[in-house]
Amino acid sequence: MTARQELVLFGAAPELALEALRWTELACRRAGLDARTCQGLGAAVIEAVNNSLEHGYALAPGDVRLTLDVEPEHVVITISDHGSGLPPSPSVGIPAPGAERGRGSWIMQQSCDEVRHQFNAGQQSVVLLKRRRALGPDFQGDTP
Repeated sequence: MTARQELVLFGAAPELALEALRWTELACRRAGLDARTCQGLGAAVIEAVNNSLEHGYALAPGDVRLTLDVEPEHVVITISDHGSGLPPSPSVGIPAPGAERGRGSWIMQQSCDEVRHQFNAGQQSVVLLKRRRALGPDFQGDTP
């Protein structure tokens, strides 16, 4: 069984990334993920949303859609936009101190078990996959 949660952001304000962070952390908690995993996925989502705003829309207003799919074995967060895009980054190592670029891809790769880029009919997506770890004996399902 898959459960889906969605959020659509519209605009160009940097505050959108903060809204995406709050939504991600809440959605991850509802999915039963531990706080550390929720924070890591939140950081990855912030980077993907910021890339959509900066590179996809060149800071002009646009829509960014986030979906979180909870499946028995993993959680998948997809961040999609219709902007001009940023070419996918190959697997990267730790960014050099003072480097102006490359941190976002590295953060996503460190926070997730898998990072994919998809391009479909004018829409580009970053797909973040995190495997679900065994939940403790006190897990009672979704929590607010």
